[in-house]
Amino acid sequence: MRSRFPAVVFCCWLVLLLAVWPAQAASARITDIIVTQASDQLVVFATLEEAFTPEIEESIVSGVPTTFTYQLRLMRQRTFLADAEVAALTVRQGVAYDLLKDEFQFVREDGRRNSTRLTKSYGEVKRWMADLTGVTLASRRLLEPGERYYVQVKAEIRSVSLVFPLNYLLFFVSFFNFDTPWAASPLFRVSR
Repeated sequence: MRSRFPAVVFCCWLVLLLAVWPAQAASARITDIIVTQASDQLVVFATLEEAFTPEIEESIVSGVPTTFTYQLRLMRQRTFLADAEVAALTVRQGVAYDLLKDEFQFVREDGRRNSTRLTKSYGEVKRWMADLTGVTLASRRLLEPGERYYVQVKAEIRSVSLVFPLNYLLFFVSFFNFDTPWAASPLFRVSR
């Protein structure tokens, strides 16, 4: 009986951990999606809210690299058929804290251009990670006048990757990894 007790306690703890973990970030969501027409491009702005759980904040400040991957899709609304995807883009925004220099390095990659910023302010890097600002999604030439379009945005948050051999022993546990549901902008039409 005594030899089974630690195993039973460990299994109960593991089940509880797996049941509670996804609920911590279940409220993360994309809001305030704005689509503007700048010169010949469609430019998207959006905000990720309630993504910074205490565990994610602690891991960032501890120096664990964290990546927010935003999936963007430009969709054309159709009446009797499924909506058509016109363009898609992946934007990766990552942060790493350098403990020796006491500064955060923010990196944004969107496939077209990469940018890097440095700051000592955690509040500033948190705002940079949560905001999609001025992302060029597609050329307006891809769009037909008179048709209705919308933009969908989804975020994937990835933080900790386990080291060998824990990545094999705990393959079923995903630490700080969660996705938001798709959020859509209001319908819009292009002007020529």
